[in-house]
Amino acid sequence: MRNIIIFDDNETRRQLLPLTHTRPIAKIRIGVTTIAEKWQNMLGEARYSWLTASYLQEKFPLLAEGTNLMIAGHVLPSPSLAKQALALGEGEAIID
Repeated sequence: MRNIIIFDDNETRRQLLPLTHTRPIAKIRIGVTTIAEKWQNMLGEARYSWLTASYLQEKFPLLAEGTNLMIAGHVLPSPSLAKQALALGEGEAIID
């Protein structure tokens, strides 16, 4: 099973306060679903975890095992981006 870690960018997290004071960026709702739910709908079944502020890690734990796909929590997925992310090899990245 794929292991996907959704991480917070510290600068973006600060810019989104107070919304991010109690949750990771990807737990913010954009319309009906959260950013994380949008990724889950596009990427399918996987083990999802969080890399966020230390005081939030107990509620949103990090599960890093083997090979991990890291996704910035503030990035909204599209079908083409999700396809590119799934095609990444070890050590590869998509940078914009």
